[in-house]
Amino acid sequence: MEAVKGSIELMRLLNGFMVAVAVVVGALASGAFDPIKTTIAVLSAFLTATSGYIINDWKDVEIDKINCPERAIPSGRVSKNTALALAIIFMAVGDVIIWFTNLESILIIMIGSVLIACYSLWFKKMGFIGNLTVAILTGFCLLVGGASVGHIEMSIWPALLAFSLNVGREIMKGIDDYEGDKEEGAKTLAVRWGRQKASWIAVAFLSITIIISPFPYVLGLYNILYLTLALMVDGILIADSILILRTPTSQMGHLVKRTIKFAAFIGLLAFLLGIPGLILP
Repeated sequence: MEAVKGSIELMRLLNGFMVAVAVVVGALASGAFDPIKTTIAVLSAFLTATSGYIINDWKDVEIDKINCPERAIPSGRVSKNTALALAIIFMAVGDVIIWFTNLESILIIMIGSVLIACYSLWFKKMGFIGNLTVAILTGFCLLVGGASVGHIEMSIWPALLAFSLNVGREIMKGIDDYEGDKEEGAKTLAVRWGRQKASWIAVAFLSITIIISPFPYVLGLYNILYLTLALMVDGILIADSILILRTPTSQMGHLVKRTIKFAAFIGLLAFLLGIPGLILP
């Protein structure tokens, strides 16, 4: 029973749910919805993302013994071999089923699968490259939604905002994991330049998100509900920026990265509810 619970924890179902929502938002934001192809895209993105979460925990077991010893693998509830097998199965299934959609969706998922593996095996310890990789993968979730209905160009705005927000969040995670990363020699911005400088760079990317967030409304692509929720997200990001700049500690980084995830969920709702004609003109 503990092994089952541990395996479910490895899957990070909340993160997977947000991936699924992002794909659906990417499709709806494109002004269309193909029940079959979009459902396949959702399942494929969910499975490949879940594979990435598991590979990440499998690779980082030594770091997690310091930072998060309660996780499934370092705690001994799930063996490394079992975790690796689950990761391979999930990615294989996700990569196979996407072939029942279209070329754009296939390319996004295949490139994403490669990036997921590269991130966990090499890029994560390379600091900023790893941060960019995770942010690109987040944007891919929205792009594959648009691609699944044949209108990838309409999902570019959501993907762009998701990218800038998640670069900031990933740098915050480096601040949170500073002690373990330093012990393992990970070249995160926080380890290389210190938590204060890393905080400024993270805030710079959050600021980009804040600055460009009104543009989809100004351009007439989304309604007032989008703008209202986007401003709520901006408020959270502003508060987080002030907090981390005042107190650039691992504890504050942990708090801020969690609230940014909440902000990201509101951002997805903003694009979903802000689609003209869905609720308001």
